Amino acid sequence: MEIKGDSMKITVEFFGLPNLSAVLGKKSEIEFPGGTIPDLTSYLIRRYGPKVRQMLLDSDGQLDSTIQVMINDDGFLPRHQLSEKTINENDIVRFMLLAGGG
Repeated sequence: MEIKGDSMKITVEFFGLPNLSAVLGKKSEIEFPGGTIPDLTSYLIRRYGPKVRQMLLDSDGQLDSTIQVMINDDGFLPRHQLSEKTINENDIVRFMLLAGGG
């Protein structure tokens, strides 16, 4: 898919999400037009198809509650910041399955 207009390179990584890794790879450098985490998830869904939507989003169209997101090494983003924090050129966005248990 060719991106027209301004776009930037970012790295997207998936940890503990084998179905997503199978479709997108564990680590991918992509051209992203910019925005926030919801913009990135929408972009990935448009680019890779409805299977990615099923793996990333819940039935309400929100990022699945079992997935945590980190930009660079700044720690996990609180849910309310997913639509506020802007992704920048050369950022590394990590999607990780929230592990539970004990």
